[in-house]
Amino acid sequence: MTSMDKEIGRTLRASTEGFVVGCRVEQLTSSFGDLVKVKLNETDVVYGLIYKIDIDDDPLVRRLVLLDGLEPAMIEDQRQNRLVPIEMSVLAVGYNINGRLRHGLSMRPPLSLDPAFLCSDLNEIKEFTDDLGYLRMITRADPTKVPIDQLLITHIRNLCQLRGEHQWAAAAIQEVIELLRHDYQTLVPILETLSHTLPQLANTLP
Repeated sequence: MTSMDKEIGRTLRASTEGFVVGCRVEQLTSSFGDLVKVKLNETDVVYGLIYKIDIDDDPLVRRLVLLDGLEPAMIEDQRQNRLVPIEMSVLAVGYNINGRLRHGLSMRPPLSLDPAFLCSDLNEIKEFTDDLGYLRMITRADPTKVPIDQLLITHIRNLCQLRGEHQWAAAAIQEVIELLRHDYQTLVPILETLSHTLPQLANTLP
């Protein structure tokens, strides 16, 4: 862990393919497409990308929405003190075991209540994303559970801005083209959207 790491919640349930993190409202500092990690022990971590955020209701919320003139203080109290956690679903894309960074599935998933952290250290993010092999984990995800196209678009756009390197984004796009070369139905909308959101890379797109 680095000094910049900020806990965003704790693991509710997990498998080797991914995990779900529960958090309170004030811990919701991460977003769709963010790179996060969960500690397996003092040195080893599993990395993943947030692909879904769920905010479930509960019996009290169902009653409150029926009230006329709901006071802002009541809304804030419910948001800050509610017992039902916000759930973030995470696709596992890599791990670091004994100081060795790898893209793929770790030998074991996190355990319940293991702390999860948002990856905020730019050096760590660059180390993980310099090798684009982890993008294969996204393209091979179950499309009935993971919005593959939107996850790729959001992640590449955010990383391009965070890293400040158009060369990285251009290389990532070429990697996606190679990975999805037989799936034009998924690939074409991705390229069209990226051409609009990252116009500076228009010349690199086919």
